[in-house]
Amino acid sequence: MTLNLREYTRRVKAKAGIIAFVLCMHSFPSWSQQDLSDFDELAGGENQARALQVGDLLTASITQIGFDNTVVTSQTGFSQQLMVKQQGFENKVISAQFGSDIEANILQIGSGNQVYANQVGINLLLDVTQIGTENVAVVNQAGYENAIQIQQYGSGHAVGVTQWGHSQDVVVTQGYLSN
Repeated sequence: MTLNLREYTRRVKAKAGIIAFVLCMHSFPSWSQQDLSDFDELAGGENQARALQVGDLLTASITQIGFDNTVVTSQTGFSQQLMVKQQGFENKVISAQFGSDIEANILQIGSGNQVYANQVGINLLLDVTQIGTENVAVVNQAGYENAIQIQQYGSGHAVGVTQWGHSQDVVVTQGYLSN
């Protein structure tokens, strides 16, 4: 019996060694699938970027170029910053921020772009700039010492702002671009 057991153990070790060797060879980019690190996953269209941040002193920076791209962010904590840049058409930003000393800067260039933002807390700032046509910005803010700045340049834009609390500030600028 002991002889058969040893023989069986050697086969298992040999098979495990072969499997480990094959997996190791497949880990090299030139021998396995294509290396995806060279691709810009946020270029083109229909991409989604999601960021969830919980804590203090955090920053999220997202850039998307193309069409029908979506950014979904949620930030909770203190001293956080969100920067989103989208260029193209039918792009969307959905942002939720909870805490204090949180700043969100969103720039959208193109047509049919949308921003939906909710902020709850103290000393919050939301700055939205939309350049193009038929862009939408909908913002809800609750707390105190908060500010909303929306700049829309072009035509056919829509804005919806709701604020609850004390010491709130809203500035909405809409205009045409000229050379």
